[in-house]
Amino acid sequence: METKVISLEERAKDEAKSYLEELLSEGARKLLQRAIENEVAEYLAIHQERRTDAGQRAIVRNGHHPERELVTGIGPIKVRQPRIRHRDGQKFSSAILPPYMRRVPSIDALIPRALSQRDLDGRFY
Repeated sequence: METKVISLEERAKDEAKSYLEELLSEGARKLLQRAIENEVAEYLAIHQERRTDAGQRAIVRNGHHPERELVTGIGPIKVRQPRIRHRDGQKFSSAILPPYMRRVPSIDALIPRALSQRDLDGRFY
């Protein structure tokens, strides 16, 4: 018996994104990137008066983390999160994009449901 199960990656390669899907994806990427940049700017503005014993600013911006891909309902979106350096030993954690998030929560909610619909042979009901 020949299997007809196609992985999501294969399906994504076979189906070219429409102009509308590409437009939505790019708009979502820009919006997310801008929101993350604004969050960091606000954090730095709030803490701009904090200084180390040597008189340096305790919290400074320090480039970007490596680009990473988030899996969303409209497809994967690549984002670059700004890096913040704390000279006083504390840490910054983004409320918008937590450090190890790779999939948006709505996608995580779909995965158990999809797995529960399979029988032991891997077929869907």
